[in-house]
Amino acid sequence: MGQSNFWHVGCIAAAMMPCTIVGVAHAEMISLHATRDATIYQSSDGSLANGAGRFLFAGKTNQSLTRRGLLHFDVASALPTGAEITAVRLTLHLSQVNAGGGPRDVSLHHALTSWTTGASNPTDTESLGAPTLAGDSTWLHSSADGTGGGTVWNMAGGDFTAYASATVTTQALGLYTWSSLGLLNDVRLFAQDPSRNHGWFLIGDETVAGTARRFDSADSSLEGGIVPTLEIDFNFVPAPGPVVLLAIAAFITPRRTRRA
Repeated sequence: MGQSNFWHVGCIAAAMMPCTIVGVAHAEMISLHATRDATIYQSSDGSLANGAGRFLFAGKTNQSLTRRGLLHFDVASALPTGAEITAVRLTLHLSQVNAGGGPRDVSLHHALTSWTTGASNPTDTESLGAPTLAGDSTWLHSSADGTGGGTVWNMAGGDFTAYASATVTTQALGLYTWSSLGLLNDVRLFAQDPSRNHGWFLIGDETVAGTARRFDSADSSLEGGIVPTLEIDFNFVPAPGPVVLLAIAAFITPRRTRRA
């Protein structure tokens, strides 16, 4: 190819670059259901659990026993490489409150330890829990073995950040959505480093008795429940296609010109 022809190809490639190499950012949204969730029930021996029930609990019962929920979403595998997360919203359905409980805050706290769920499934309202089975999270265990032992939390009641990632005030039954800079930063971390994605603890008002809240769990869908949902807004710039890459290569690859 003569020098003039080479520069002709180069000019075509250069003309293509502004609209194809840079690309156009697309604003997109994905909606994820919880991959697993559970409730841990305050007890001295870790004998109570709820890994497969219809509900999650947060707060204190009328008997002043603490309940804490656990939620996990598989963030990293749901997002394309290079996605820039711009906003997040976590929505739960509040299906029961204690009579006379009044407005109460419920917060999401980043879990600091991995945890698992088993097949324990309490009966009736699920407020009392069920006997712990292998794989369940309990008040003492991040993963119980079903015989009284297992992997323990660093602290009874679970390992989570002292500060809340997001908080909402609950009272009437219905849908509630958590959205904040703290929650956004959590999800960005989960996307960048999946090994640190242990989800969140759902923490209710634990200052007084009678504040417990009951939310629908990921296992509630078959019985008409509204499952926990995490919505993620993100910008995405598609990678250049093969034709564009060939044009770029033609532009930047040096070539020899023939001598007459």
